[in-house]
Amino acid sequence: MTTTMSARDDAPRRSAPLAPAFRMTPKGFRALVAMHARLLFREPGTAVVVLLPLALLLIFANVHSARYTPQKALGGRTVLDVYVPTFAALMPLMLALTVLPGRMAMLRESKALRRFRVSPVPPAGMLVALLAVIVSLAAAGVVLVVAVGVGVYGAAMPSGLGTVIAAFVLGSAAVFALGLIVAAVAPGQGTANGLGAPMMILNFFFSGLYFPVAEMPHWLQKTGEFVPFGAVMDAWAGQGALWQHLTVLGCYTLLGGVAAVKLFRWE
Repeated sequence: MTTTMSARDDAPRRSAPLAPAFRMTPKGFRALVAMHARLLFREPGTAVVVLLPLALLLIFANVHSARYTPQKALGGRTVLDVYVPTFAALMPLMLALTVLPGRMAMLRESKALRRFRVSPVPPAGMLVALLAVIVSLAAAGVVLVVAVGVGVYGAAMPSGLGTVIAAFVLGSAAVFALGLIVAAVAPGQGTANGLGAPMMILNFFFSGLYFPVAEMPHWLQKTGEFVPFGAVMDAWAGQGALWQHLTVLGCYTLLGGVAAVKLFRWE
């Protein structure tokens, strides 16, 4: 009888802390966003991530042959035409697959997340607040690189601008979803870097950072269609089936986002 009563008495105490975890006020969300923004902009590495794509663009744009000479191997485009979207892609890739997981892992490793566990902050709220800050920074960086490349140095824009923007947005969402999975489970910054960096390098490769996608073997180009920023670059260049690219990116985004919320650990 005593055992039964004790079990009944313990049940409400075990379940009670879970109830507020499903509620989050706008004020609480804004406070989380402000906290993540302060922590992010205190790091000198953030400036490097923001300035590196722009610096690479300026270097390429001031090479005469890269800016003015069309290349037959690149489908009549200049090297600058090809590399503007690649440099723009660096911003979401670096932020999504290194900065995002690293920031969350730092909070977990320092035990800061333990204080949120008994608060009304749901896992999704914690992830989305950090994501809001980093996505805003990524969007600003992409717009800056494309604006300088096209508006200042005359790089060519793709013909189907609306569909390319959709592909770029979906591609960014896809890699952020992958970054969220790492952010949800990595116990420390070392693990976060170990998991995020290979995915970043893979996307670098298929976005044409190391050498243009048009110069890859055909089988490698086809493989790249199933890597987030490989699909984005194909959409930008007008290659392959657009519906396939958008489907691939949508699947990464949906499955990655759901997995991140399900796998999230406070410590």
